[in-house]
Amino acid sequence: MKLEYYLTPVDFAAFALPRWGQKKFALGSLLEKNHDKLAPEKANIVLIGVEEDRNALCPGSALAPDRIREQLYQLNRIAPRFKIRDLGNLKIGKTPGDSYFALKDVCQYFLEEGVTVVVMGGSQDLTIGTAKAFEDQPYNLVTIDPRLDYHKGAKSIDSENYLTLLYDKQPNLFSHTLLGYQNYFTDAVELNQVADFNCDSKRLGQVRYAMSEIEPYMRGADLLSFDLNAVRQIEAPGQYFGSPNGFYAEEACQIAHYAGMADQMKIAGFYNLCPMLDKQELSAKLMAQIIWHFLEGFHFKVLEDPEKHPKEFSEYIIEMDEIDLPLTFYQSRKTGRWWMKIYNQNDDTDHIVPCSQEDYEQAARYEIPDRWWRNIRKLNQLAK
Repeated sequence: MKLEYYLTPVDFAAFALPRWGQKKFALGSLLEKNHDKLAPEKANIVLIGVEEDRNALCPGSALAPDRIREQLYQLNRIAPRFKIRDLGNLKIGKTPGDSYFALKDVCQYFLEEGVTVVVMGGSQDLTIGTAKAFEDQPYNLVTIDPRLDYHKGAKSIDSENYLTLLYDKQPNLFSHTLLGYQNYFTDAVELNQVADFNCDSKRLGQVRYAMSEIEPYMRGADLLSFDLNAVRQIEAPGQYFGSPNGFYAEEACQIAHYAGMADQMKIAGFYNLCPMLDKQELSAKLMAQIIWHFLEGFHFKVLEDPEKHPKEFSEYIIEMDEIDLPLTFYQSRKTGRWWMKIYNQNDDTDHIVPCSQEDYEQAARYEIPDRWWRNIRKLNQLAK
């Protein structure tokens, strides 16, 4: 693939370090060095900016990628031999649809190369382009958002209803998890409408009360879409939604760190930063730190698989009267993380999915975990 047809390279000279910065330890310096020495296909992770916001309800986020770079390049390099490349900005098409397909082509290419992609938007409807990269395989989507971006029967696509297209046109969307939604922005009728799409949702308070419980959702995700509007406006003023409630800045960074650690995360997009509304570049700084925490989590991730390395796991089998088969759980002896086996009677196969300790404890009380029911239901739907 000729990436130069799709991308405009970064002008590193345009991003000067502040006086407090140390050039040899800065991420920008590492990226500039890797630009000359590391082929994109040899990288472990690549950054791509997308200056597209024509389908945004509030235009302005097209200016965000370079504003994020300005702050991101100042931060620590994470590791001196971190195989990371910044490939520059995607060349925008004549229509937003053209931009979606260009983004899809680039992401699909790196999926085939086994390289993780970080997308710096731009508006959140760009998630359509990243999702299209999975057109030949099932994928799990996690969105961080104050509301459900789904409008049943929508005739046109924008940054607040893009999920409509994914639900209606992408049967290979295996599951969707919405984290951090605020109930006064999302009606129960909307959540019921997407129940058939195996959509799970956690309110802001539920996530905040048990932050570690979101790790299994991230561990099973292939695609992340992070909306800056999920953060409190006082900590991220460069947003058009503007709610006094939302995630605190450190919580947003922790979520991103979990996402970076995820075993199968392939594409992560960060969207809806509006520089024209940003006071003292506070939101650009936060978005850069959110992305930095994703990169740190990615670099230090521990890949584990109960099927490939069973000796590294403890196995727990619980007999359940309500179902014919026992529930089998695995716990890593190295990290303490949990997995659960799902048996699909339709094709006589086992599926091992990430879960939490709470799922195991619930099963130990002879209660079938919700996570088990959701996966069984989706597997049955795919079999039809």
